[in-house]
Amino acid sequence: MQSNEMKKEIRKKLRERRDAIPAEQARVWNAAIVERIAVSKAFQNADLVLLYAPIGSEIDLLPLIPLAWERGIEVAFPVCDTEACTLSFRILERGAELERGAYGIMTPPTDARVATLTERTLCILPGLAFTPKGERIGYGKGYYDRFLADFAGTSVGAVYECMLCKRLPTEAHDLPVSTVFTERGEIRCHIPERKIEEMHSTSQALVERIRTWGRTRMLRRKPSAGAEEANTRPVRALHLPIALVLCVFLLLVVARVVDTVFLTRDSELLGVILLQILVFVVPAVGYSALRGERFFERIRISMPRVEHLWFCACALAVMIFGSLTTSILTGGMESLTGGFVLYNTFTAQTDGSFFGIAALVLSYAIVPAFCEELVFRAYLCAECEHLGVGVAVVVSAVLFAMLHFSFPLFLTYFFLGAILAIVLYVTRSFFAVLALHVLYNLFCLFGQPYLTAFYLTAGSNDIFIFCVVVLFLLFAAFAAGEARKIYHVYARKNLSSAYTEPRTLRSYPKTLLRAVATPFALACVAVWILMSLSSLHI
Repeated sequence: MQSNEMKKEIRKKLRERRDAIPAEQARVWNAAIVERIAVSKAFQNADLVLLYAPIGSEIDLLPLIPLAWERGIEVAFPVCDTEACTLSFRILERGAELERGAYGIMTPPTDARVATLTERTLCILPGLAFTPKGERIGYGKGYYDRFLADFAGTSVGAVYECMLCKRLPTEAHDLPVSTVFTERGEIRCHIPERKIEEMHSTSQALVERIRTWGRTRMLRRKPSAGAEEANTRPVRALHLPIALVLCVFLLLVVARVVDTVFLTRDSELLGVILLQILVFVVPAVGYSALRGERFFERIRISMPRVEHLWFCACALAVMIFGSLTTSILTGGMESLTGGFVLYNTFTAQTDGSFFGIAALVLSYAIVPAFCEELVFRAYLCAECEHLGVGVAVVVSAVLFAMLHFSFPLFLTYFFLGAILAIVLYVTRSFFAVLALHVLYNLFCLFGQPYLTAFYLTAGSNDIFIFCVVVLFLLFAAFAAGEARKIYHVYARKNLSSAYTEPRTLRSYPKTLLRAVATPFALACVAVWILMSLSSLHI
């Protein structure tokens, strides 16, 4: 009885969440989901598709009908037998229209022929919510649960990503779907077809053990349900993404040899560009091919919104004044002098001509910003964020700081990497982070020399440091306020944050250590230490 009441409450909240989605946004997502299903192998290999007519705020999949007919696929809709509580399907013929049936559900005409189901039949289930494991919560009648017990075809679900849940209450008769389609892609649930009954009995015993453990933990501390679930999951080490970073580190070592041996003054800028492409872009493209097509969808290749511009401007000021502050803390005022050096290897130089300055901007501002953001913010954050956004920020910032092979500048680059990762998650835009990185590089090339000249003529270190720190704190406060407003808008629009696991602050250190506990991480540290020592001429 308690379980039924809990399901009713969950259904009520889920329905309210879905009803709150703006109609225009829902139409965009509906079209994207239809497109995802239409190009899927499950749809293209089917000889019959079992659809449903949407009620209220349900996902509208009716545009699949003409797409199915074009491919010679028949389409059927459910018909409820309210006395026997069973479900059958009738074929919708070309030219026929749906009629209102039981529970107000639109069905084919009463004289439509009954569908013959085979192993090539694709059933798209309605549901309030799904999980990435294929678990589903429906509307409480149980028609589809009874139907799926004897269904030999393929069952899939369609859901908005904001309606994806980490877990849902399930019972032994609840059968998971094999695939879940959202507006962002296709989630293959990899549910084995054999011995589902055994799987359920085993999982029920495991769930009971976890509940017992959870009740014991609740006596001491009561985290949220999402955080409790996330903190009990095993943490997999980040072997592949850190291996990508190690590859970049090793190629940079080779690039330093090439710079000192082969590059001449006339070919230096072109050589720097080519070396960066070989060091960053080539491994990144290979890594993307290894991870598959769906990986590219996770790296947030989108443009920033106009309402994010003030936040980005504040974040740029935080990067500038924060990097000055950390540089002074670690290297003293002397750290503000000197030229711009890339990866402690390539020194920025120009003849002062228009083409020379343009080449300098391209090779030392634009190209390195794109290469670094592609690897460290787009790829690395996407691979780490399932462990928590905090883990993604820290891991990407630490490896980004090590990339520059400098002990004195480690804290500065760690700070910059953390800010860029935070901007990525606030704006959800790779191009916003790329633009900030380019602008910061331009400041280092052209703005910092003027700031250094101002410091040298000011005559007071204390006043200069005071101004830098005050501006850093001021813009940090502005940026935090803008970030809060942006996340408030995300919450109002029900935008999904399913890309990350909710974790308690207490669990982050252990999660972080387990995530980076790989031989590749140790190799990255070794390369960083050796290269940093060589830069000190020890």
